[in-house]
Order: sequence, then C-alpha cells, then structure tokens
Amino acid sequence: MSQTAARLLGLLSLLMVPRTWSGTELAERLNVSSRTVRNDIGTLRDLGYPVEGTRGGEGGYRLGSGGSAVPPLLLNPDEAVAVAVGLHSGLSCIIGGMEETSAQALAKLEQILPASVRNRVKNLAHFTVPLAGNHPMPIVDPNLLTLIIEYCHSHERFRFTYTSETDASSDPGGTPSNRERSGEFEVEPYRLVNHQHRWFLLTFDPVEEAWTIFRVEHIVPKLPGGRRFEPRALPAEDIGAYVERNVSASRWRHSATVTVDAAASEVMTMLMPAEGTVKALDEQRSTVMIGAETVSTMALTLARLDVEFVVEDSPELNVELRALSDRLLRATTQAGPAAGHRPTST
Repeated sequence: MSQTAARLLGLLSLLMVPRTWSGTELAERLNVSSRTVRNDIGTLRDLGYPVEGTRGGEGGYRLGSGGSAVPPLLLNPDEAVAVAVGLHSGLSCIIGGMEETSAQALAKLEQILPASVRNRVKNLAHFTVPLAGNHPMPIVDPNLLTLIIEYCHSHERFRFTYTSETDASSDPGGTPSNRERSGEFEVEPYRLVNHQHRWFLLTFDPVEEAWTIFRVEHIVPKLPGGRRFEPRALPAEDIGAYVERNVSASRWRHSATVTVDAAASEVMTMLMPAEGTVKALDEQRSTVMIGAETVSTMALTLARLDVEFVVEDSPELNVELRALSDRLLRATTQAGPAAGHRPTST
C-alpha cells in the first residue's frame, strides 16, 4: 500500500468514529499538516464518501448520514468497476467452484461502494452479456490450484495420477513434445500457467530428466507428497511464452516454419495464439511456427496475413498454397455477370 493510500485509510478510520474531529486533531493523529488533512478530505469526497465539514469554534469534520456504515475501501471509481468486471466476467470458466464465492464478493463490493460508483457496477450485470465459447472450458477445482501452489512454494515433489491422450509431454534434453502420458507421476512442480483459459503445470520429471507440462484438469493428487528437492534453474526466462510455445505445438497435427516480412509485433496482431508462435528475426522480419489440424487450415491462415512470407520447411504446405492460389485465380477469371449487374431470381 502506498503512503498516500495508508494515510487516507487512517483518516477514514478516524472519521468512522461517531464524533466531530477538528482539523488540528486529525493532523496530530496522522502526523501531517492541516493542509494535508484538507487535501485528503477533498480526496475522500471525490471518491464519494460523505465527509461533512462545520465551521466555528466547534467546527470540524465527520462522516455524514450513513457514512459510518461505509468500510474503509480505498478504490477509486475506475478501480472499483475494474474489480467488478473481473468478478462478473468469467473466472468460473477457468476455476470451478468459484461461482458462488464470486457472487458473494460482488454483492459485498456493491454494498460498500459510494452510490455513484455502485450504480456503475450494477449496470454491468444489466448491459453486458457473456458469450459462450465454441468449446467448453475445462473446470479446475480451486483447492487443487492452491495445493499445487503450496507444493511449488515448499519445493516438495508432487505425486498424482494423470489421464490424457496427448496433453502432457516431454522429451529427453528438456524440450516438451507431443507424446501420450498417462499414469502415476512424482515430479518437481515449479509454475502454474494459465493459457487459452486452461491451467498448465510446469514440472521437472527426475526420472526422465526432462521438463514436462501437464494440464491441471487431468491431475488427481495423491497424498502425502514426496520429499523436498533443490530448485533448478527454469528452462526459460519467460515461462509464460515457454509454456505457450510448447503446449500449442503439442496440439498441432501439422506444423511449419515460416519467415514473414513483417515485424514480430505486427505479425502477433494477425495471428491467434493457437495458430502459431512468433519470434523476431530483426526489426523488419520474424519467424512464425505455424500449426493446425490440417495443412489447408495453415494455408488459409498464412493467406490471411496480407504480408510477404516464405515457407522454410514444409513441401506439403507449399503444395497446398499453390493449389489455393490456383483456385482463387480461377475464381477471379471465370466468366460472370457484367460489373454493376446482379443476377435476378424468378
């Protein structure tokens, strides 16, 4: 908490006492100047707290009608709305069992907000509509996430059973790859990563001596845990990018390396994370590892980039691109209605 926020919290706590405080008393209690007290009173009023001021020999400050019931919540309007958006917006599609808790927290937040901010928050529920995704999101028990974090923090081996077709993978040498892994495991847990509304656990498998990534919704813990371990250096500085790169590659049936004549930052805006990963070659070029279930999907994705590119290592993708180019060319050269005229139906 910043020094200003701490001071405002202290001031609000004093004003919640049912009495009138002089500016001098508040300044002495908070060990600040009277001018600072006046400025902080103005800040609380701007936040919507009903601080009343009286003049004269008995003058001072107090919370107005209903103000004593307002807890010391130091969120400005934008911060309060941001918290409410987070509670409204779909954590339940990532962490199962949090729906009721989120609703309770949102109800409490609405109760303690100033009236003007409370109305903005309530409007969220009325004017926003959640859009269901094309695929159901996996539900993860929040207690499982908490348990895994404890194992990561305590550097204790994590024992669990795992059932999945191709979701966990490892390769000797430390590079995860696509490979079936089901059964019982005892690994060193290091990081939880959320990617594409799924939770992944980055671990080191001491048996295979390789870094391994597991999808958390397929994990069933076995207690107690294993023995403690000495933490290793992580396989990359950016663990989020490392996990994203490897879990995306493990889902693809076909993949290819493509050199694109555009900066990495520009290419990233053209691709969905599930379609490929981007790495800068220089300021004007980038390398894309692209993948999909079919080669034709990869070709359509590249055609959508609207920049020059070269496929480096996939003859089958080049064949598909040529076929797509020929098909589009035929579509533009075939005879059709004259420009400006549309066929009429009878």
